[in-house]
Amino acid sequence: MFRSLIFRSTIRAVPKRVFPIAAIPTRSFHASFVSLKKKGKKGSAKDVEEEVTDAPQIDMDEVTKRLQSVIDKFAKHANEAKLGKTNPQIFDHLQVETADGEAVFTSVAQTALKGRNFIITVFDPANTKHVVNAVLASDLNMNPIADPSNKQMLKVPLPPVTTESKKENVKHLKTIYEKYRNGPGGSGKHASTLAAIRADVKSKVAKKKKLTDAETKVWTEYEKLHKSFTEKLGEVFKTAEAAMMK
Repeated sequence: MFRSLIFRSTIRAVPKRVFPIAAIPTRSFHASFVSLKKKGKKGSAKDVEEEVTDAPQIDMDEVTKRLQSVIDKFAKHANEAKLGKTNPQIFDHLQVETADGEAVFTSVAQTALKGRNFIITVFDPANTKHVVNAVLASDLNMNPIADPSNKQMLKVPLPPVTTESKKENVKHLKTIYEKYRNGPGGSGKHASTLAAIRADVKSKVAKKKKLTDAETKVWTEYEKLHKSFTEKLGEVFKTAEAAMMK
C-alpha cells in the first residue's frame, strides 16, 4: 500500500508548455477590375472588328444610280436646248385660259414641225383663240397665224436663228447645268443634284467633325465616284454647247 502511494507521489503532472505560433504574414488578393484587365494591343482583332462595325453603311451601287439619274435629266435638257426653238414641245409648258378654267397646253392642243413652221392643232375650235393668247403671252417671241380654211389649225413661223440667239440658248443651258451640278435640289433620298447627293452621303459618313479611319475610307471612295460624274455632267454640257453654236 505504501509502495503504491510512494509511486503515485513520485509521478507528478508535468505542466503543459504552450509554444506561441508565429503569425504568418498574409497578402490580400483583392484588386479592382481595371487593374487586372489586360490592355489590348493596338491593332488587335477586337479593334479591327469595332472599326468594321463602326464603318458607315453606304450602298455605292445605289448612289451610282442616283448620280446617273442627274446626268440623264440634264442630258434631256441639253437635247431640248440643241433643238432650240425647233423643238415641237416648246409650247408644252404653257397654261391656256379656257372657258372651263386654266388648262395645260397639251390637254387642248398638239404641235408638229413642218419646214420652218410649227403647226398647232387645237382639239376644240372654241379654244383656238385661247391658245393664240397663251403663245403671245409667253416669252417665246412667236406669232401664231390662224388657218382661214381650218379653225382648229394654227401656223407659227420659226424665228430666224442668229448668233445672239444661239448664245442666249447656251447661257440658259449653262444655268440649268450649274443647277444640276451645285444646286440645292432637295435632301435625303429626294436629292436631285450632284451637290445634294454629296451632302446626303456626307451626312451618313461623317457623324462627327473628325472622321474615323473607316469613315475616311468610305468618303474617299465616294469622292472619286462623285468626281467622275461631275466630269460626265461637264462633258454633256460641252457637247451640247458645241452643237448649239454651229
